[in-house]
Amino acid sequence: MSQASLSEKTADTMRDRYRMSFANDFAPQFRYEQMPGAEERVAYAAEFAAYRLGQIDEKLGRLIAILERRAV
Repeated sequence: MSQASLSEKTADTMRDRYRMSFANDFAPQFRYEQMPGAEERVAYAAEFAAYRLGQIDEKLGRLIAILERRAV
């Protein structure tokens, strides 16, 4: 197997893993026959925003740690 096809296969695997992870990260429990009220939808949106900000914070923390190790 060539290096290019191995890299493409690895990239596809990683892409699929991320897609699955992103799809499963936040799934509010809505029943389509009984949509929640505005207050509940706002609460779900706030929860999602907080979760995503936490993910960004975690990734930035790792990036800063890597950059600090390189600086030393």
